[in-house]
Parts: sequence; structure tokens; C-alpha cells
Amino acid sequence: MIRAISGAALVAIMVFSIMMSSFWFGSLFFVVMMLSLWEFYQMTDKIEGVFVDKWMAMAGGLLLFAAAYMVVFMNKPAVLLPIYFLYAAVTLAFELFRAKSHPIMNLSAIFLGHLYVAIPFVLFCFVEGANDVSKYIMLAFFVMIWCSDTGAYLVGRFFGKHKMFERISPKKTWEGFFGGLLFAMVAGYVFHRLALIPSLEVSFWIGMAVGVFVFGVLGDLVESMFKRSVNLKDSGNMIPGHGGFLDRFDSALLASPFLFVYVLFFLVG
Repeated sequence: MIRAISGAALVAIMVFSIMMSSFWFGSLFFVVMMLSLWEFYQMTDKIEGVFVDKWMAMAGGLLLFAAAYMVVFMNKPAVLLPIYFLYAAVTLAFELFRAKSHPIMNLSAIFLGHLYVAIPFVLFCFVEGANDVSKYIMLAFFVMIWCSDTGAYLVGRFFGKHKMFERISPKKTWEGFFGGLLFAMVAGYVFHRLALIPSLEVSFWIGMAVGVFVFGVLGDLVESMFKRSVNLKDSGNMIPGHGGFLDRFDSALLASPFLFVYVLFFLVG
């Protein structure tokens, strides 16, 4: 019951923020990004010899997201992007004075967090603000992920026999994989029938569903790989019944670059 209520609340808040305005979108996605970064750096703390200054590391993610928001939604020049490069230089130099045993590992963890967590949320900004109808693309993106997760779970639970990637995620099966793919494609077809963007053919929505699903599965596996490497079951416990924010957004993180390129070529270009 707790899982269902918290999941429904998260879905409702996300749909509201995507559809309402750039303020609500930016506010929610910024908070989710920062909490996900916090969970990621909490995870790196469990690696022997790695010591990351979390607040300094999260400041880089803040700069990247703020730069994207100002460019996309406020039509401001990308003045914060050069500041991020200055931040990167200062972060590298700062490691000189920390006198830790593994500076390369510390710095790698910091910038991996930006690449793995912050950049996908930056790309979400560019998709959401691409044009007047791109918010429907963003909505469809998350609906496809939610539907594919549901399909993979149901089909995998009742029909799953053949393990897909047992070394990383023992419960995933090929039956669940194809079930998730089918549900994602059905979601794509439903968005076509809704005709929220009449100019887009069914092939656009089905192609998007397939790409989002495949990269979403890879995102799920990558996060599982990270958690397994530090002996964690969940990335956190901030979402009752669901674990952490990384657990809920792992699929979206790797599917985000695909969505950005797909929209760039087929909707904007």
C-alpha cells in the first residue's frame, strides 16, 4: 500500500510539473537531480579509498542544470557554462590540498556523478523546451518507461524462465524484456492515437518507444552494477516503498541522451 501510494504521488507530481510550466518542471527536476546526486555520492563513499566532498561535487551539477535552464527557458546566454569549467579547474586544484590517498579516484567519482546524473537532467531541459509541443514528448518518455517497467515485471514474474543478465540483475529475464518492450510499444501507439502532435506518424512513436525501452533497460542494469559493486540493495530510502531516487530514475538516466538525439533529428531538425 505504501509503495502504491508513494508511486502514484510521484507520477502525479511529475505529470503536473511536465505539463504545467517551466517553473514547475525546473523546480521538480532540479530537486530530483540534486537528491540523485546525493545518493550517487553516498554510494561512492562506500568504495574503499574514495573520499568525495559531496557539497562541492553537487555544486557542479547545480551549475550545469542552472546553465541549461537559463538558456532554454529564460533565453539567457550560457554564462554559467564557462563558470562550470572554472569550477572543474578549481575542483582539480582543490584535490591538491585534501591530501587523500587516491586523488584520481576521488576526482573520477565527482565528474562521473555529473556525467551519469546531472547531464541527463540537463538534456531533459532541452527536450522539454524544444518547442511548444515537446512537453508531450517528455510526458510520453516517462509513460513509456513506466509502462515498460510494469510490463517487464508482470511478464517476468509469471512467465520468466530465461535469465537475461544474471551476473548483474538475477531477477531479469528475457521474457520480461520482451514483455516490457511490448508494453512500451503499446504506450507509443496510444500516444499516436491521442494525436497530441498530429504531424507525427506512428513510426515516430514506435521508434521512440523501442529506443527508450532499450536504453532504459541498460540504465537499470548500469545502476544495478553500481549498487552491486558496493553491496547495496537500494540507492537510498527517500521514496517510501521504492528505495531512492536513483532507483526510480535509473532507466531515464541512460535513455535521456537517446531522447535528446531522437528529438533533435526528428522533431527539431
